[in-house]
Amino acid sequence: MEALTDLLSKVREKSTALVPRLEGVYTAVGDLHGDLKTLELVLKEWPPPYLFLGDYVDRGSWGLEVITQVFQLTVEGKAVALRGNHESPLMNIDGGFLDELCRKVANCGAVFREFEKTYARLPLAAVVNQRVVAIHGGVPLRDDMTPAALSDLEKAEELRIPEDPIAFQALWNDPCLCDDYQPSPRGWGAWLFGRRVTHAFHRQHKTQILLRGHTYLPSGCATHHDGAVVTIFTSTVGPYRKTKPKIALVKSGVEVVDLTTREFVNCSNTHL
Repeated sequence: MEALTDLLSKVREKSTALVPRLEGVYTAVGDLHGDLKTLELVLKEWPPPYLFLGDYVDRGSWGLEVITQVFQLTVEGKAVALRGNHESPLMNIDGGFLDELCRKVANCGAVFREFEKTYARLPLAAVVNQRVVAIHGGVPLRDDMTPAALSDLEKAEELRIPEDPIAFQALWNDPCLCDDYQPSPRGWGAWLFGRRVTHAFHRQHKTQILLRGHTYLPSGCATHHDGAVVTIFTSTVGPYRKTKPKIALVKSGVEVVDLTTREFVNCSNTHL
């Protein structure tokens, strides 16, 4: 327990920005949900630095091992770990991570509170090479339903659950085939954002691609909004066992790779 809480403390010390600016070539990994086998394959076959898009725990059986490995890479400076919607105490109660933690760790309640504090310090997005915005969910919307700016995310507060609506949407929103926005089937507080929202967001930040996870795709990837949004999904456990897992190489653009064949793939024929 002491080693784990020490690791969590180091992650909090390392997490100094809610929207870090990154430079270089990153290996991006989508939702893992406790899929330790797939994580180990990524680490064996693909080089650091890694950019993890969130959702490390819940649903799979090895969430603790996955998030510990991801956080260890973060502390070592080999990875950036973004927050997903499952990096939340409410999701962990329903999704299984709290139960897993109590099976594997003594004094799990105290350890779980350390995870809560660590979740609140994880980045909500990252900008890579000034061109690619990595985020778990999608473009958040202001009260006037215009796209929020990354500077709004940087000022987000009340991050434990998170209660902040901009931060919440960054973790929960999804793209849609609409032009503007629609209520999300995921529930209150989340939105579907359309093509105009995406392009307005990119114009505002002079970026080109939004790279995200969050949406389960059996094919492992999809593009949307004329290629301005790319979704990857990496987990193959539990309800996702039929996934053809994908990762992405992030440079000034995004190249999606099939994890099994190691071949670059075109996701433009798959839509959300």
